[in-house]
Amino acid sequence: MTTIWRVMFTMNAILLALLALSWPFVEPGSPAATIALVSLGFIVASMLGLAAVIRLEWDPFR
Repeated sequence: MTTIWRVMFTMNAILLALLALSWPFVEPGSPAATIALVSLGFIVASMLGLAAVIRLEWDPFR
């Protein structure tokens, strides 16, 4: 079951990489910058939670 969590973690890492690539093109103080920062928060929080789930080997579907 940990493969699902690892796939989700990888998908979040890809989203984080795309966000990092787009950051130089975002104008500071614009609505796009605000959305980028909110997205960064969600992605990082999700990655931390998934890392904990993977590390603890939690299986909620058992």
